[in-house]
Amino acid sequence: MNPAVSLWRLLEEDRLARWAAYASIVLLWFAIAWADVRVLFGLPLIAAAIWWLRRQRERRGWLTEREVDVDLL
Repeated sequence: MNPAVSLWRLLEEDRLARWAAYASIVLLWFAIAWADVRVLFGLPLIAAAIWWLRRQRERRGWLTEREVDVDLL
């Protein structure tokens, strides 16, 4: 079986593994931010902007395909 698939199943089923992954991501983020302080503020701001834009797109229907009117008569 593909290792990525088995790892994904582990994260979906095991709560401890999921929280360990979250903690690892946070620690990695702080380690990178220690080297460059722009990462500390830049990544959360970019993530918040993407989240907000996706929410606005769902609410207001941005970027939806308009119906093509093929009836010419």
